[in-house]
Amino acid sequence: MLHTIKLTIIFALFLFFSLVAQSLKIATYNIYFLDDGISSERKHNLQTVIRELDADVIAFQEIKNPAALENILTPNYGIAMIDDSAEVQEVALAVRIPFGIKSYSYIFPDTLFDDAFPRTRDLLQVEVEAFDRDFYFLVHHFKSRSGGRRQTDERRNSASILIVKHIRRNLAGQNVILLGDFNDNPDDRTLNILEYGSSDAPAGIDEVEDTFLYNTSEALVEMDYCSWGYNYHFNEIQGDTFDLAIAGSRAENNKWRDRDYDYWKDVTIKEILFDQILVSMNLKSFVKKIGILNTASAVQGTPSKARFTDYGVEYPRRGSFASDHLPVWVLIEF
Repeated sequence: MLHTIKLTIIFALFLFFSLVAQSLKIATYNIYFLDDGISSERKHNLQTVIRELDADVIAFQEIKNPAALENILTPNYGIAMIDDSAEVQEVALAVRIPFGIKSYSYIFPDTLFDDAFPRTRDLLQVEVEAFDRDFYFLVHHFKSRSGGRRQTDERRNSASILIVKHIRRNLAGQNVILLGDFNDNPDDRTLNILEYGSSDAPAGIDEVEDTFLYNTSEALVEMDYCSWGYNYHFNEIQGDTFDLAIAGSRAENNKWRDRDYDYWKDVTIKEILFDQILVSMNLKSFVKKIGILNTASAVQGTPSKARFTDYGVEYPRRGSFASDHLPVWVLIEF
């Protein structure tokens, strides 16, 4: 009798664990000029953000070196990063145990591609093993709009075309996650090229569903949610969270496309959804939740100030806020 009860319990436990969803929480976070010399207050805020985010995989942008990430991450995260001592805005991927990093490399390291991928801010490909599956994370940080949006559009479009070609040639049929700071929102041509896999894709709000890469962040921009620019409104926040909706932010982005303008004088709504996560179409049905971290720790504090010099980056002011971006996340369940 006792033997039968034990067998029944073992079978019940096996059945329970076989039915439990295998979930993978993925995030992307641009951390404003992160080096290993940040203030103690900023370190505290960043560690709080990462703890509240509670993601298994985090793509980072604007990282100076691995030591900068090790300074804010707990030891149960492995780091994939190719360090160039001359670059202050590198990308990286952190993966939490028990998931593991199998390999990583740059995809476009040749200087021939520097126009699309500025300096050594290359596309980082990381192969990650989770739930006996291989995932290919493509972490990037596209050319900013600095110098004029219309004047820099083509550089971002070129990068998107190169990424589409790389996925088609080398990652067809694989589990692909493309994520990072696009410096464009989901309505811009850069993203539409990636969503449809076509260099001829026009800019504008999607009229049909994605066919090449599924942009999980599309639903966020439909609600006028943003990932950049909240700090200056909520840096003295008193509550635990804040409202992500910035009425008119999507329309403001679309209003100025293909036009010359003065960003500081003409653009009335500066908050925007720059940070996004796209997945290959074979993963679309497994996307269960999406979101943006809107806790006080992500925005409170004073801003840092950094400037480029001939010798790298100088920091006239070491602020306390975590970043000028918010982490964007997606939950995938099998």
